[in-house]
Amino acid sequence: MEFLKRISICLFAIALITGCAMNDEARDNNRTANNANIQNVANRNNNDTRMQVADEAQDKIENLSEVRHANVIVTNRNAYVAVVLDDDSKGEVRKDVENKISDQVKSTDDNIRNVFVSSNPDFVDRMGDYGDKIQSGKPIRGLFEEFNEMVQRIFPNAR
Repeated sequence: MEFLKRISICLFAIALITGCAMNDEARDNNRTANNANIQNVANRNNNDTRMQVADEAQDKIENLSEVRHANVIVTNRNAYVAVVLDDDSKGEVRKDVENKISDQVKSTDDNIRNVFVSSNPDFVDRMGDYGDKIQSGKPIRGLFEEFNEMVQRIFPNAR
């Protein structure tokens, strides 16, 4: 009987130690997974709020004969281009001109996948204001939300 009692105690101790070790391993795996999820969310949030003026792209676009003035803002892999065309047309930009503009923007940044172009006068004015605020170092959190709302109105299929 004493022998069975000792075996039972040993088996219980082994089960307890094994269970604790498994819990520690599971806890470590959970912690690693949670840290990875937090990092992914942080990266996504940081990328989502990246907003910068693309001066080089702007210069290249303004060198096109069809364009008088341009403002370019880049967020993530998207570039938004507001143009004043040489012929003063407003709203829709001819597809051939849009393609030339897109090529110029993508030639300055390999990360750009989508280029959205408009000559809508309201868009042109607001893009100029956003560009000035970004370059002056103003906080972009509220600006970014406002910018996204405007982009949704002008380019409803952009997302």
